[in-house]
Amino acid sequence: MNCQFQIMKSLLICFPKMVMACALALFGTFLAATAATGATGTAPGKSSGSTNAAELEIPKSSFVVPNIPKDGKDPFFPRSTRVYGAGPVATTNVPTVVVADIHLNGISGSADHRLAIINNRTFESGEEAEVSTTSGRVRIRCLEIQAEAVVIQAGGERRVLRLRSGL
Repeated sequence: MNCQFQIMKSLLICFPKMVMACALALFGTFLAATAATGATGTAPGKSSGSTNAAELEIPKSSFVVPNIPKDGKDPFFPRSTRVYGAGPVATTNVPTVVVADIHLNGISGSADHRLAIINNRTFESGEEAEVSTTSGRVRIRCLEIQAEAVVIQAGGERRVLRLRSGL
C-alpha cells in the first residue's frame, strides 16, 4: 500500500509540471508561427495588402440539369428518369385551344341578374373560374348570359353555349 501511495504522490507532483511544459511548448510553437507570418497574418514572401471581408470572392454554386444519364442523376432519387429529356420549354403567345366537354346545364335568376350553370358550377356575367371536364380542369370566363345561351371564353377561344332543346 505504501508503494501505491508513493506512485500517486509522485504523479500528483509531476502531472502539473508536465501539463505546464506542454502548454509552454504549444505557446512557443504559436509564437514562432506568428513571427514567421508577421503581425498581419500573411505568409512570408507575400504582400500584406488590406483584406476586407467585402474583397473576398465567395464562390457561387451552379447546378446543371442533366439531359442524359451519363451527365448525372438526381441525388435524392437516383433511379428516377424524370429529369432526362426535359430540355428547354418553348413558350408562345398564341392562346391554346381548349378541346373540352363544356356544356350549359341551366340558366337561372331574374332578367336583370342572370346566373348560368356550366358543368355544374354557377357563374355570373364576368366571373372566371375552373370547371371539371372529362379531359381535366379548364379555366373559363363567363362573358355574357342571354335568355337561352351563354357566351364564354375558354383558353383564348370564344364559345356560345346553348341550352339543349326540350329542357
